[in-house]
Amino acid sequence: MTILRTAPPALGIRAVIFDRDGVLTHFDFAPVRALLGDLHFPLSEARERWHGFCARNPPPSSEEAERRLLAGFWGEVADHLGLGSDWRARFAAFDYTSTLRPFADARPALTAVRRRGLHVGVLSNFPMASLRASLATVGLLDLVDVAAAAPVIGAAKPAPEAYLHVLEALGVAPHECVLVDDEAPCVAGARALGIHAYLLDRRPGGDGERERGTVSTLDALVAEIDSLRISTSPSPGGVAGGPLEFPQSTKSVPRQEEA
Repeated sequence: MTILRTAPPALGIRAVIFDRDGVLTHFDFAPVRALLGDLHFPLSEARERWHGFCARNPPPSSEEAERRLLAGFWGEVADHLGLGSDWRARFAAFDYTSTLRPFADARPALTAVRRRGLHVGVLSNFPMASLRASLATVGLLDLVDVAAAAPVIGAAKPAPEAYLHVLEALGVAPHECVLVDDEAPCVAGARALGIHAYLLDRRPGGDGERERGTVSTLDALVAEIDSLRISTSPSPGGVAGGPLEFPQSTKSVPRQEEA
């Protein structure tokens, strides 16, 4: 059940867009290792074959296309290993979303945003169509208004079309929206449109060295949103402040592993 917003949104900021991987969730490949363990088929080889398979096939634009893609990959693995029908059935039953784990601050942050009366969007470049299903698996979907997967909408960050798709779905203008991502190019693309965008750098240490526009936790992001809601509220003359100007980050942010 979706949590109701308990406060009307302040003029200025009306929505927050979150990335998924590295922001709301991370991968734990223990389920894949467990699946492959009896086969003496290392995860590293499975990953290499997966990336090669994806390079030869277009990303799925629907969940049905995703099922066909995954079936094709596991079928190729089964052929390579000379496996019979029992193993093929086990592969077919494997759900990649079982490898996702939510960060500890993800649900509290989404809840805090909604309690401030703001809409919530998720915009992910992960090359699978089942973004909503993945958010349901980690227990976050009930807090999300709009979920947009790059292969489904036909645009990926930092292309303007990706952000504009979610902004339109949320019914907000760029200057009325906050975005958080763990990839500097994706943050830069959002800022170029006038979105209040923050880089999430979860690496331990160095809090005092992080530049403006960078946060280390989603709790810190919520605090930044509260500050923005004040700074972008209408002035006595009735005009809200514009988007804050942040320096473009050149920090290299390590990507989360992908299946």
